[in-house]
Order: sequence, then structure tokens, then C-alpha cells
Amino acid sequence: MYTAAILRRAAFLIARTPNSPSLSRTSFQIRSIPLRVCSSQAHSQGSGSQESDEKKDKTKVRRAYALGGCLMFMWLSTHAILLYRRRNEHRSLNEKIPPMSWEQFVQEYLLPGKVKTIVYQPQFEVGNVYLHSATEQLMKKALLDWIHAAPDKFSRPPDVRFYFEGDAAAVEQAIRRIQKQTHDSPNPLKEVEFEVDQFPSTRELAFIIISTFFTMAAIMMVK
Repeated sequence: MYTAAILRRAAFLIARTPNSPSLSRTSFQIRSIPLRVCSSQAHSQGSGSQESDEKKDKTKVRRAYALGGCLMFMWLSTHAILLYRRRNEHRSLNEKIPPMSWEQFVQEYLLPGKVKTIVYQPQFEVGNVYLHSATEQLMKKALLDWIHAAPDKFSRPPDVRFYFEGDAAAVEQAIRRIQKQTHDSPNPLKEVEFEVDQFPSTRELAFIIISTFFTMAAIMMVK
């Protein structure tokens, strides 16, 4: 009787033994589920931070392009405004003081020694001439002593004007050639102040740079 009971117990244990691996595998699979969930959460957090960094970089690049575009627009627009102003002044002077030919200017003003200063504008091929005048010298000195301004040849209209086909160097060479030709004559050509009013001038360039810097500062202050 005891032997039969022992044999039945052994048979029952043997019958349950094959099911134990499947149970362990089932429990292992259940335990692996939380690990997969944690790994997916970490991956989503890493991808989210990477997308945020990419958005910040794109924002910086767009801001740099916007800053460069605004500066370029300001630089070109100030050039255009100043050049438009010069052209209007040139048209106005052409109506008030029509330019004469170079030959007429030499015979009537340069050789007689009436010329004090020639300001040549290469972009228009026109020379603005300021003549000797005692009254003008006194007014100029009084003006400079009062407001310490620049010479008034840039603020007052010229006395006469002439056309010359060529650049500033060609005009200067022509004046020196006349000086050499009249050097041994009874009335040699006097020294003439020669200046080039190139665009943009020093004042115009300073205005352009200051305007551009102010624009850049205003853009940098905007967040």
C-alpha cells in the first residue's frame, strides 16, 4: 500500500516536470515588458531634445540671414538715396549754371588767373569752378570762425562749370600741361586748387556707415 502511494506521488511529480520551463519562460516575458517600455521612453526623450536643438540652430541661421539681408538693404538704399540726391543737384545746376566747354573755360577763366578751386565730379564729367573773390574770402573766414564748418565750396553753388571728357587724372594732367606751357610767358598760370568729388565722398560714406550700424544695433536689440 505504501509502495503504491509512493509510486503514484512519483508519477505525479514526473507528469508536472515538463511544464516548468514554459512557466519560467512566461514569467521572463512578463518581466521583460517594463524594460521595453523604459527603453522606448528614453528613446523618445532623446529624439525630443535633438529636435529642440535643431529648431534652435535653424532659428539662429534664419536670424543671421535676416540680419545680413537688412544690413545689405540699408547699405544699398543709403547709396541709392545719396546718388539720387546728387543727380537732382546736378540737374538743378545744369539749369542754373550750364557748363561750358573746356576750351572756353581755359581761355576765359583759367589763363587769366581767375580760378581758385576746381572740384571735378567724375561721375558726371563736370568741373565746378570757384573764382577768386575778396568778398568771398572775408565771408568764408567769418563763417569758419563762427561755426567752425567745412569750406563753403561744398555748400554754395559754383561760379562757373565746364565739361571735360575724361577722369580726374586727365583733368589734372591738362592743367599741369597748361602750367608748363605758360611757365616762361609774361603771365604764367597760377596755382589752382584741384579736388575730386568722388561718390561716395567722405561725408557720404560716414553717413552710410553710421546708418548701417544703427540699423544693426536696432536689429540686435530685438529678441
